[in-house]
Amino acid sequence: MRVLFLQHGLGYGGATKSMFIMQQALYPRAEIYTIIKRNKRINKVLSKEFIYSKEIKEIDIPMIYSYSEGTISLNQFEKNKGYYPHEIIDFIKENKIDILHINSSVFSHILKAIKEKTKCKIVVHVREMLPYGMENKIDAYIIENTLKYADKIIAISPNELKVFKSVEKTYVLPNPHDFSVTDAFINEDEEHKVIRIGMCANFIPIKGHLVFIKAIKLINAKTENKAVEFRIIGYPKKENSLRGLIKWFISKSYKRQVDTLINKFSITNLKLVPFTFEPLKEINKLDIYIRPDLSGNPWGRDIIEAMALKKPIIATGTSDFYIVENSNGFLIEPGNAEQLAGRILKLIADKELRERMGNNGYKLAVEKCNMIDYSLQLMKIYL
Repeated sequence: MRVLFLQHGLGYGGATKSMFIMQQALYPRAEIYTIIKRNKRINKVLSKEFIYSKEIKEIDIPMIYSYSEGTISLNQFEKNKGYYPHEIIDFIKENKIDILHINSSVFSHILKAIKEKTKCKIVVHVREMLPYGMENKIDAYIIENTLKYADKIIAISPNELKVFKSVEKTYVLPNPHDFSVTDAFINEDEEHKVIRIGMCANFIPIKGHLVFIKAIKLINAKTENKAVEFRIIGYPKKENSLRGLIKWFISKSYKRQVDTLINKFSITNLKLVPFTFEPLKEINKLDIYIRPDLSGNPWGRDIIEAMALKKPIIATGTSDFYIVENSNGFLIEPGNAEQLAGRILKLIADKELRERMGNNGYKLAVEKCNMIDYSLQLMKIYL
């Protein structure tokens, strides 16, 4: 079986890492190829991870996207709809691809042409919540095209499938995880006298950094800063490249908000950890992991990794697909600093509870995300 992965560019988030682990899980059952959206700088850094791909090709492909973090403009949407994927079609034909695995919902506009011009089966992997549903023109376009032209639709949790009203072609397949990596970190865990609480996320407002800082103020008032340390992993740092400087200036306004609030509350026990290519090392240093995301989606890859590292988790939202209330963590309302502080204080005060929740989370992650079961389930979907 020949499988072609189509990836909307490489980054350091969940979609890219999940694709690498997917390819690892499929190999050697499938012959793997990859097409990625062209991005010279990032692709150059991460291309070394494609150790299971027989061939990698970069193509400029416009996207049509709708995220809680932002949505394509209507003008750009109309323009991108006209893109014709001739390079992708040629690649599929030349390499006799059996399965086209599109690792995102952002390429719905190319499905019709590929369906009409090739014989390969199309699998669309929905990793994003479409926040507006059928009432929104862009969301409706993505949903309708995906339902009409995809042979199978995979979602990383039941939440992404709510807008796709099709039982026949939809599947829930949690992201895979390589536990050998995180198990090694657990075994090397360092001793520390303070209790460390932290988050790891893109440095953008929707990730809830400001809510975390407000919660820290409330916690410090109760604990008087004794034996408690907080961490924000992913704090922006200046880079010498043009792209790096552009990203720095874009994040500068939000960074100023974060810095201002830290200074206003006179917080001295918060460590700002710069962006790192190895977030697992930093997450493993924590005793409690939080995800104060304002969108209320408690199921990102960081959640899986924190569970695999045996961390109790506090996350926003209501989905119990990964976080089971009082078992491996707590679910709270988005934007509620008081509730976040209360749950953190409960875990600070109870080491036994922290350990029990961490162990429960690890067991649940192994059950849902192990690579052996993932490989078998994915092959069944392909067939």
